[in-house]
Amino acid sequence: MNAAIHRRPLISGRGILVATATLIVGAFLIAGLPRIALLKRDVSQHFVLYLEGIKPAGKLVVLTATERYVASKEFTAQILAVLHLNARVEISALADTSYFVDLQDTARWSAVWERRGRRLIILAPPPDVLLPAVHTDSIEVHTEGQNLLTNAVFQLKKEAETMKSELSTDLELRARAGLSNPELQDRIRSSIADLARSFCSSVLRIEPKSVSVDFRDR
Repeated sequence: MNAAIHRRPLISGRGILVATATLIVGAFLIAGLPRIALLKRDVSQHFVLYLEGIKPAGKLVVLTATERYVASKEFTAQILAVLHLNARVEISALADTSYFVDLQDTARWSAVWERRGRRLIILAPPPDVLLPAVHTDSIEVHTEGQNLLTNAVFQLKKEAETMKSELSTDLELRARAGLSNPELQDRIRSSIADLARSFCSSVLRIEPKSVSVDFRDR
């Protein structure tokens, strides 16, 4: 007796439709990838700057200097009178320091013009310094004697971060302390004298033979 054998097709008609639809969608997506990628790159950025609390400062910057600042802290400890620990943290950076005189302190300004000798004598307020602008990309920290034990005892990483956070304030204090330097004061006097000569020549149409500048006491 021969039995009839019926073989089912490997892929049904419905399967062929699904496969065809999948190929069409895949082709569409592949063709659209450049456009999709282009849309992803189309990013708009907005920047808004709000200026608040603007007021005249009246500060005449007469001298600027770029200085390298170096500061260090040394740490020592003794454990059980046997183990001695030593470590050192050093931080260095470049900073722009600006020295100014106060134009609004009119009570301390005076100018005398000696016509016969064509001499201009100026008395100005004592110079001061603005908060130094630190070049953040120039900050360097060096640590000596750093190991697991010294890090635990002295907290060297924390000390370094503290020194970095106090950098601008420390720089301002050091710059202000340096205002008594005679060489620096001479340079500031010379800068003010040059400004006075330029003003006399371009505005007053006079040419002083000499300009002397001195500072009042603080």
